[in-house]
Amino acid sequence: MKKNPKGHSFKKFASFFPTLNEEEIELLYQSSSELSVKKEQNIFIAGEKSYSIYLIVSGCVKFTREFEKDKTIISSLAKEGDSFGVLEIFSKSPYFERTCTAITHCDYFAVPNVAIFGIAEKNPSLYFDFLKRLSSVSSRLYNRIEGVRYKSAKQRLASCFLDFSPYLKNKSLYKKALLSRSDFADLADMTPETVSRVFAELKRLGAVEGSISDFNILDQNILKEISEFNNLRN
Repeated sequence: MKKNPKGHSFKKFASFFPTLNEEEIELLYQSSSELSVKKEQNIFIAGEKSYSIYLIVSGCVKFTREFEKDKTIISSLAKEGDSFGVLEIFSKSPYFERTCTAITHCDYFAVPNVAIFGIAEKNPSLYFDFLKRLSSVSSRLYNRIEGVRYKSAKQRLASCFLDFSPYLKNKSLYKKALLSRSDFADLADMTPETVSRVFAELKRLGAVEGSISDFNILDQNILKEISEFNNLRN
């Protein structure tokens, strides 16, 4: 894609940096790369050195971690408007501890860390932008951990579906299910068999329709009531 400071691509890029002026954004933009990957292609893999942060323009990705030899688990998702690779900027280790894989066709920007550091030396507010994003991610992770400790299987899957609902927004464009039963088992920290059982219950309650591999949310209020209720049993 040809870079045009006044073009649509530049405007999308600029939306990720609300505290920077146009000149600073343009400097970052000119040093960045606009890239695309197909579904199931990796953007990076665990063990690779981090050279850039990534800004998702369209599509969505998943992050997996190895927890046993040849076994991985989905740790989180990211979609249009999200950024990732930020943690490695602040980490003592510049190497990725997770693998990032596209779960749909994905368009994104790769912004070199050295360009980030150069702008941040003159305008430290850029670091605050990234720290806010890290805080949001950390908060979601904390809520997931707390959910595993204190919530029932039904509450955890309802919460998972609420978190996943933004990814269903453009599902018709992808034509195929974004995540499998095993993927939801990873995200909700339960067995695939339990996911099927709980999904059937949520379907009976009128919260969802379809199958676990290709479903729609019918009533987010039902999911919200279930996820927040304190005395539900599995």
